[in-house]
Amino acid sequence: MIKEKAKQLYATVSDSRDEEFAASVGWLNRFLRRNNFTCRRRTTIAQKDAKEFTDKLVKFVTFSTRIINAKKILDRDIIAMDETAVWLDMVGSTTVDTRGARSIPLKTTGHEKSHLTVVLAAKADGSKLKPFVVFKGGVREVKAMQSIGGVVASSKNGWMNDDLTAEWLQKVVGKFNFGPRLLVWDSYRCHISQATKEELKRGYSITTAVIPGGCTKYIQAPDVVWNKPFKASLHESYDRLMAGDADKTYTTGGYTRAPARRLLVAWVLKAWDELNTELVKKSFKVCGLTVAPVGSEDHFIHCFKEGEPCAAGKEMLVQVRQGLQVDDGEAEQQEDEGEEFENELVVEDDDDEEVIADEEDD
Repeated sequence: MIKEKAKQLYATVSDSRDEEFAASVGWLNRFLRRNNFTCRRRTTIAQKDAKEFTDKLVKFVTFSTRIINAKKILDRDIIAMDETAVWLDMVGSTTVDTRGARSIPLKTTGHEKSHLTVVLAAKADGSKLKPFVVFKGGVREVKAMQSIGGVVASSKNGWMNDDLTAEWLQKVVGKFNFGPRLLVWDSYRCHISQATKEELKRGYSITTAVIPGGCTKYIQAPDVVWNKPFKASLHESYDRLMAGDADKTYTTGGYTRAPARRLLVAWVLKAWDELNTELVKKSFKVCGLTVAPVGSEDHFIHCFKEGEPCAAGKEMLVQVRQGLQVDDGEAEQQEDEGEEFENELVVEDDDDEEVIADEEDD
């Protein structure tokens, strides 16, 4: 925002029309030093030890690899999806203030509690599915926005539910496909509900792989790779709006209104379109979904790399694969058992209960 504002101010004070002011990173760093400012980052709360999830991560990588090989699922038919919350006032994790300040209040527009949900999905071959945007309420306005692009829907609280999951499957994934497919998602309640399982039986030819609770930040492609650049683009669009006057509206009291819903959808479409296709393809290897079953590409799995909290998982994965010498008869029996388990691949927790992911984990 500082860089955007500086560009605007420069245009009003500079006498030279030929000289261009780029507001580079170097200029920004010098500006902060001159004014005794520094970048301050908000703190986070420690979570469970990552080592507790290593065994679950190894099981998930092993089982997903086996189902892909057993059903001969192609890269173009391996789908990863995730819901991510987008806040109307996108308060960043850093702010600028004077050096030495012990505590810094963040000024906001008051819209930080309002949000929308964006469902992002892509395939292992790099192709991206249409984004699915969920607003809170505003049914008539949402219907009028269908021509913008993507799929726009609404719910009472702005979160996904069983009905919207079915709508996402129908309008984004679709039933028409020549071969079997694998859908990888987390254990959010509307992914594993009975209603969703019944919907998946209606001709989608999809096997679902449910990521164990607490493991999404280690093995879910959107969480590990996509969400950061996607949200960075949204933040850039938001900062550009707040630093300038274009597309800005105000209340009678002079306060800035939240960005219009049409503008938010346009930002989502732009950010998703800009996401690098090669990065999408790489994310499936990084999360162990498309690595070679013989183990020659295990070094690509990020959470098992040396120095990572779950690094022990690499050796565990080697041991598990060496012990999985399944003959053809056993493989067919396992496939039949998978069909009986309602076409769903699930890695259970130690207490045999499905963990429901927190809505705000993202």
